[in-house]
Amino acid sequence: MPSSYDPMPEYRAKTKKSSEWFEVAQKHMPGGVTGNVKFYPPYPVYLKKARGGHVWDLDDNELIDYMLCFGPHVVGHGHPKVVEAIRSQLASDGSQIFGAPHMMEAKFAERLKSIFPFADTVRFTNSGLEATMHALRVARGYRKKTRFAKFEGAYHGCYDEALCSLAPSEALAGPRNEPKTVAGSYGTSETSVRNVQVLPYNDIENTDKILRAHKDELAAVIMEPVQRGFVVPDIEFLKAVREITSELGIVLIYDEVMSGFRMEVMGGACTQYGIKPDMICLGKIIGGGFPMGAFMGRKDIMDVVNPVTRGKDERVFHGGTFNGHPTVIAAGNATLDILAKPETYPYLNGISDKLRNGFNDLFGRLGFDARAIGPGSTFNIVFTKGKVADYRDAAHADSKTRQKLDYGLLARGLHFHPDKPFYTCTEHTGKDVDQTLKAAEEVMKKIKG
Repeated sequence: MPSSYDPMPEYRAKTKKSSEWFEVAQKHMPGGVTGNVKFYPPYPVYLKKARGGHVWDLDDNELIDYMLCFGPHVVGHGHPKVVEAIRSQLASDGSQIFGAPHMMEAKFAERLKSIFPFADTVRFTNSGLEATMHALRVARGYRKKTRFAKFEGAYHGCYDEALCSLAPSEALAGPRNEPKTVAGSYGTSETSVRNVQVLPYNDIENTDKILRAHKDELAAVIMEPVQRGFVVPDIEFLKAVREITSELGIVLIYDEVMSGFRMEVMGGACTQYGIKPDMICLGKIIGGGFPMGAFMGRKDIMDVVNPVTRGKDERVFHGGTFNGHPTVIAAGNATLDILAKPETYPYLNGISDKLRNGFNDLFGRLGFDARAIGPGSTFNIVFTKGKVADYRDAAHADSKTRQKLDYGLLARGLHFHPDKPFYTCTEHTGKDVDQTLKAAEEVMKKIKG
């Protein structure tokens, strides 16, 4: 018999001022938010202060933060070394940004190249979204082809083509082994849909078949090596995609906006799994809490944007007034300095494992078909006893039970986005984990009834 537990009254009672502010915010912004991802029903928690691994909401509730701005705050909110780097840069430059080139751009590019040595050159953007958008344009210019392939369920940004087949219904998506391209948003152009070939994630045989069938049309394959930050890849699958794209001359782009610097080692999934894509896109963490992205790759590919070697009518356009913002680079450098310390990743991995394993132990003890899955310092909770190898597996999980857990935890001192992954940071403590698991056990027992 389904549990009668309803956490919503607890949530509303704990977040009264957020509810009141939501009514105000709706008068000025659609849905009371500046981006749909920030909304969840009946209204989101509105925050006003943060420090380390904790945040405070409008009701003055102190919350352990597992959202961390959807991942960028891997060293926590307002880390003293990051804040000092920002202040020092502003004082030294005497300006927020020049617009003209400055030395920090090339120095930071060199640093990123040392972490991802398969990349020869770097260009900066203002977000991970821009990084993938420009990388695809570069690949198209290099290959002189307009279509590209992506994997069903992958998120590469919110522009038309990237959104295709992000979260399609199975009624529209077609068979698992040969998924159809489905518009990801109302208002998507038909041309965008036609430009995208969709592939089945973690399926070597059918990915190979589809790529060979369309090899003469495709400029690139773009993929999240760890889909949505938590769907773990089959290593042999990643190797096979690399081999097939190399054989067919298709540019392989890794979107590591999510997985970059959140795996178990410094770098990203490409580092951990030993795969060398032709291009890689970064974002989130490299900005140290500010908007930033980068696309990097082989010199022959990246040179299609080069104004020195190519005339105006022969090169791919890439621009952005705020690209390579010195204050943002200062924050990113300080963040990478912290991550580069030998003790950082062992600590972060230890906290992440303790929390992830604690959830899994709890689910097992209480008899729930649920798992916390994901590598490094990102994981998601899925209520299913089956495998989770792709988007469709995750979509079949029990969302109603997950919702009860989410809102029960939100009412008990945790902050995260319902139905989204959890992110940990270097400022989380064992006490935070213990408090989290205690709250989770209380909620799960209520769900069990």
